[in-house]
Amino acid sequence: MSILLLWAAEKRLRVSRLPPGPTRWPIVGNLMQIGILPHKDMAHFCSSYGPLVYLRLGTVDAITTYDPAVVREILVRQDDLFASRPKLVSGFQLSYGGRGIAFAPMGPQWKRLRRTCVEHLLTARRFESFAGNRALEALHLMRDVREKACKGEIIEVSQVLGAFTMNNVTRMLLGRRYLGTDPAEAAELLSLTDQLSCLQGSFYPGDYLPLWRWLVDFFVGTEKKIREISRSLDGFLQRIIDEHRQAIEAKNQTDGGRGENSDFVDVLLSLQMDVREIKAIMLDIFEGGTDTSAVAIEWAMAEAIKNPKVLERAREELDRVVGPDRMVRESDLGDLNYLRCIVRETFRMHPPVPLLVPHESTQATELMGYDIPAKTRVFINAHALGRNKRVWGDDADEFQPERHLPAADGEKVEVLRKGELEILPFGAGKRRCPGVTGGMTLVLLALANLFHGFDWEALEEIDMEEAFGLVLRKAKPLRAMARPRLAPALFQ
Repeated sequence: MSILLLWAAEKRLRVSRLPPGPTRWPIVGNLMQIGILPHKDMAHFCSSYGPLVYLRLGTVDAITTYDPAVVREILVRQDDLFASRPKLVSGFQLSYGGRGIAFAPMGPQWKRLRRTCVEHLLTARRFESFAGNRALEALHLMRDVREKACKGEIIEVSQVLGAFTMNNVTRMLLGRRYLGTDPAEAAELLSLTDQLSCLQGSFYPGDYLPLWRWLVDFFVGTEKKIREISRSLDGFLQRIIDEHRQAIEAKNQTDGGRGENSDFVDVLLSLQMDVREIKAIMLDIFEGGTDTSAVAIEWAMAEAIKNPKVLERAREELDRVVGPDRMVRESDLGDLNYLRCIVRETFRMHPPVPLLVPHESTQATELMGYDIPAKTRVFINAHALGRNKRVWGDDADEFQPERHLPAADGEKVEVLRKGELEILPFGAGKRRCPGVTGGMTLVLLALANLFHGFDWEALEEIDMEEAFGLVLRKAKPLRAMARPRLAPALFQ
């Protein structure tokens, strides 16, 4: 019966005006043609079949693109039709049944949750209130690197950056820093977030072959892992919520924790939200605010160290704007045009989420002259979009921050330009990441301090191979030696 249903579905698809795409196999469709680097496989399909490609992934209709015109049609002109999310096994279960912002389908619940976050958690005033914490974490980062540098130790860049971004997020979300305090608690948090990112970024065959899902899981064991990590995460998050409730009761905070020192969990508890929604939002903030920023900083450092002229020009700018007698301040970031070019170029070549979080059409529509069925899964290839030679020229695969310098002197470099679709580190349209300001600030602040405070040297040729996931990491983490450039007293 299942084979007959698949045959009938295939027959209906053949009479539609679908976009071009690779030849499909029986039952699995194009699923077996997606390897360990799906963003590169999908880019290859687009280079072979055109800017809009149709794929049949098991029983799922899918399209992919790396063309700005097609992206504009999907994320701007028809954003209402393509703004939903597919019900992925990992995303659905780990977000408490789609109760978060990142993986929730389009609908009233998602709109309410996003509005809650934007109005209560991600306001400019609240972001500014954590500026002192960001400065403290930047100082902790510099001290950590300097201590290792003075001992002649190799800097495991991803580790120090992970601590920097994680502690910034936990200060905002939970009211305290985790890494560098309780080693056991910190190890648990790092392990949980790493597993979360890995599971949500996996290309799980069970999402595309629902009739065979039990068999897939029998051999792969993905859903068992999801259940295990879900229980561990739930226990961790429940402890955090209980601690905050006890603290509120102990302080007799009649305003529900809305004081100047309130963190995000205090605010969420004051809104009397469903506890599952609170936990799902906490997971969104953990994942969206830690891995993405740390990975972007590591890619930028790898490219700069690999290109000494880029690093030297960044240092010259920092010496001119900041000088050798103080640390970088957040207020300096707007004057560091070349550094902003480095970040912009990093987002172009190494967007943290290479295929964005998949979109899904809510109804049948026409796109670029082709018929797109309802429930079609949409993969926006942000990685290939940034390397599209028709957009960026024949040198699209070369790291050149200078390409983003403004034509007029004194003009400020915008890392992300309003309405731009050629660089998409945070997505676009209704599902654009609401934490853009925070993410960009952390990336700029960390890079400015690390380039200003230290000379960097790689121990060996830097390997730029990628490891696919929800977040695109370096396959081989960056390891480097650092030499302090500033007076020891500045690190106190």
